[in-house]
Amino acid sequence: MITADQPSGAAAAADGAPRRALVVEDDAFTRTLLASLLEANGFEVLQCAAAREAIDAFDDFDPDVLVVDIQLEQPPNGAQLAQGLRARAPYLGVVAVSQYPSPSAANVSGPLPPDSAFVHKGRIDSPGVLLEAIESVLDDALDPALLAAVPEGSPLAQCSARQIDLLRLIALGWTNERIAVERGITQRAVEQSAHRLYGRLGLTADQGTNARVRAARLYVAAFGEPTDAA
Repeated sequence: MITADQPSGAAAAADGAPRRALVVEDDAFTRTLLASLLEANGFEVLQCAAAREAIDAFDDFDPDVLVVDIQLEQPPNGAQLAQGLRARAPYLGVVAVSQYPSPSAANVSGPLPPDSAFVHKGRIDSPGVLLEAIESVLDDALDPALLAAVPEGSPLAQCSARQIDLLRLIALGWTNERIAVERGITQRAVEQSAHRLYGRLGLTADQGTNARVRAARLYVAAFGEPTDAA
């Protein structure tokens, strides 16, 4: 069980910077409870009472994870908000909360984004439940097919499939701008994803060679010269 005195690994990025959580909940008591649990475990938190407020604040705050009530009093609902923000930032983790036992029981328009987590409100007074849900949406497992191709002992073994694909594009020499255009996402999203990737690989700025170059070399060492094929 994770307690307020034992921060989860999800509370800090690989480079040591605090994770950022955007909490969107129209019930003031629940919103404060969620924010307090996260702040006690090392997160930087921005609280919003409505989806529109969250949309306006999103780019400036640039959160790692969205914690949102599925049923918000004012539209868009939590599922629609999560879908819209995930489209703007594919790296965004999503944890939905509700008084209903499941997302389908909440009977809201639109599904949650893929890889979202769900927590019943009756359980959020336990830090471990909420933090484990956040951990699950921030740290994807490597696809088994890719894992089989990674040499033993390679730092790439701890990367997700999406991170491996980003690494391939970096090894091809693509700029963040080109990756954003080709993938139909924002350049900010690419930069954030690349920053997380470098942190996970332990590529810090004080090691001399550019982190992007070293990351590309790791890909080539594991998989050989990359191709444009997705």
